[in-house]
Amino acid sequence: MNLHELKLPLKKHTVLLVLLLAVTSCKTKQSVVSEADTSLHSKEIIQKYKQQNSLNFKTLHIKGNTSYQIFNVNLDIRIKKDEIILVSGRFLGTTIVKAKITPDYVSYYNKWESEYFEGDYDILSEFLGTELDFQKVQNLLLGRTLDELDREKFVFEVENNLYKLSSNRSDLNKSYYFEPDNFRLVKQFVEQKHENRSAFVEYSNYKDQDNSILPFFVLINSLNKNEKNEFKVEYKSMEFNTGISFPYDIPSGYREIKID
Repeated sequence: MNLHELKLPLKKHTVLLVLLLAVTSCKTKQSVVSEADTSLHSKEIIQKYKQQNSLNFKTLHIKGNTSYQIFNVNLDIRIKKDEIILVSGRFLGTTIVKAKITPDYVSYYNKWESEYFEGDYDILSEFLGTELDFQKVQNLLLGRTLDELDREKFVFEVENNLYKLSSNRSDLNKSYYFEPDNFRLVKQFVEQKHENRSAFVEYSNYKDQDNSILPFFVLINSLNKNEKNEFKVEYKSMEFNTGISFPYDIPSGYREIKID
């Protein structure tokens, strides 16, 4: 089997597979031990979450793999904090897709179709049912909440021994779940009701890497009108603050595509 014999349904999903998915897989391993404290309130949850889950690094190099439909792709993710994310997907030893994300734009190219895309975050925002920017994508990959929690008002409750913060507006629902032991993010849910779009992101297998706690498994289930997708990603290794480069050049002769 060669690459040209495989036609992925990626015209629309390559950017989602590679940009979003440097992140997830398999069953959640719950590490909850302590009984959740029902006397807490939302501000305390947010404060403890921020205190115990801060990330301080300059660069991060992640290697892993992702599955989408029947395909398993090796991932190489390079992050320069708050500046650039570079994701490469390899299949059968060959780089098939590569994506570059900056605060200003997203770009990717697809070797299967000899195509490339350059544009803003609209396609990702539409897919997840909430406005995305660089910071939110970075948070998504690293097991942090999409939004700055102290900028919104949330309702607090305990659900299945997890702390849950939720907001329910006429157009948008958000829910975040945290472990009571360490206030790590277990899952987050975003629903854009009027557009019939939603995304459910689940994190598991947290590990301590150079004094930073990060999930090594993530699962994303999305609904966009009647279209459902599941993305699984597993991180294999992480290296902080090494001298990594960020090479990215769209091959000549590739056709620019537009995503409606």
